[in-house]
Amino acid sequence: MADDKSRSKSERKPKPAAERKTPQAAAKKPETPAAAAATPPPADDLPESVRKELEALEERKREGKVTAFEYAAKRKALLRGIEAPGKPRFGAAPDAPAKPDGGRAAGAEEKPPAAAAGGAKETSSPAEAEGKKPEGQEEKPPEVKLPQAWAAKDQERRGGPKTWSAGTRTDDPTKRVVHPPTADGIGTGKAFLFLFGFRIHSPRDQEFLEKELKEIEDDIAVLRNAGYTVVVDPQATRKDLLDAVTGQGEGVEKLVPAGIYWSAHGSEDGSVQTCDGGFVVPDDLEPDRVDPGLRLMIFASCYVGSRSRTWRKALGGRPMVVGWGRPVTIDRAVEFLQSRADTETDLDDLIRRYLLADAPIPGEGGLAYAPVDDAASRGRLGDVPERLRTVVEMLGAKWRTEPHWVEVDVPLEDNRWEKAKVFVVESSEPYCEGEPMLAVESDVGELTAVVDPQMLLSGFGGPGYARVSLVKSGTDMPRIVVQGFLPIARARDQDLAALVYQVAQVSDRLEQRIFGGDLR
Repeated sequence: MADDKSRSKSERKPKPAAERKTPQAAAKKPETPAAAAATPPPADDLPESVRKELEALEERKREGKVTAFEYAAKRKALLRGIEAPGKPRFGAAPDAPAKPDGGRAAGAEEKPPAAAAGGAKETSSPAEAEGKKPEGQEEKPPEVKLPQAWAAKDQERRGGPKTWSAGTRTDDPTKRVVHPPTADGIGTGKAFLFLFGFRIHSPRDQEFLEKELKEIEDDIAVLRNAGYTVVVDPQATRKDLLDAVTGQGEGVEKLVPAGIYWSAHGSEDGSVQTCDGGFVVPDDLEPDRVDPGLRLMIFASCYVGSRSRTWRKALGGRPMVVGWGRPVTIDRAVEFLQSRADTETDLDDLIRRYLLADAPIPGEGGLAYAPVDDAASRGRLGDVPERLRTVVEMLGAKWRTEPHWVEVDVPLEDNRWEKAKVFVVESSEPYCEGEPMLAVESDVGELTAVVDPQMLLSGFGGPGYARVSLVKSGTDMPRIVVQGFLPIARARDQDLAALVYQVAQVSDRLEQRIFGGDLR
């Protein structure tokens, strides 16, 4: 096979030079009429009207009013010269001579074609000839029709996945369990609902769920023995929460919802997440529809406790609302479900006080003594950066200068770090009025019903520079801070280092006690 090929090649005769094509010859090939027609004419050869239209089209392209595709199509149509029937096309080949079969002679007047059958009008502009609307007329986008269930979702203002048809569920209703009471008691005719809004498709969330489910078994038994019907729903949706607070919870429609435990992720605005990725905010509730028998609403969710007054108002102003003021670790959340002797504010304490007994629910009220502004809000930078240079080296800390304070990141035991603000503030206390004080302040979190006084006041060792204080915050509840002050003129570097470290240390210990750590 190879020999035949080589032989055939050797036997080929070379073409004469006149027949061989060179690249130069190919380049000089004359244009056909079609090619000439496709070549745009020079701008000077264009009629004034066409040139202006092209300039306007270029301007619209620069302003982003037409897409590249639309620009190319309209420019092509203009250069073809078809803005009206019967006009010569720019760049077209010269008219051919008269055809021998009696066709139209060159230069003869061309009559416009007859109207299309059915009274259809012929196009009169380049855009219409291309199947587009003329310039100056905005093209309306096609109307998109949404599924009925999507529209219902928008009307209800609920988050979460969209469903194609109304009535489609995003949870598994078979996961919901209704435990009947095992005895008569104070809970007869009432229900307690454990609702979990952890995301179904998040493995980490499902781990949290399993840990909490194990810890509520004893609470379920206690409530059932007191006459309560207990619901456990590991896949709770927005509808489940709204139905629960109005006494329409699935499986307990005819019972009074005395207590609800909702466990899920929370946000700084007070919203709580649902199992399908949706969310519920206080505004979703109708206070007039909330069952008046609801006594206890527990949100095992980050941040929601700082909006407890907003939630209480949304729930009709009657139930006690409990939640975490800041992000909380899963270990601390699990501790809240355990029976502990060192606190009076965990789940078993709340159930015992408000559901197993008829103790009155604390009123809305306010703090007996209004919290003051935090010291940092009226502080100034002063010469703090200069005074702290040696101090941060002693502590091995990191620091950053802000407009009104220096933020110091202090290393503590077990490889933990705590932030503190250092600034200058003038004293207003007796015998040191007006004296500049070096102030250190560290933020702990909002005070909520899960924080009892002994958490704040006990177990911090001997005398020192740090103190705990409540200050105003941007949420419903006051904020817990740790502070310390020293006269800046008489303080040594060692004194300043001790002040910064002790404030950071006490703040860190409080965060460990209340929230399980600093998750901000």
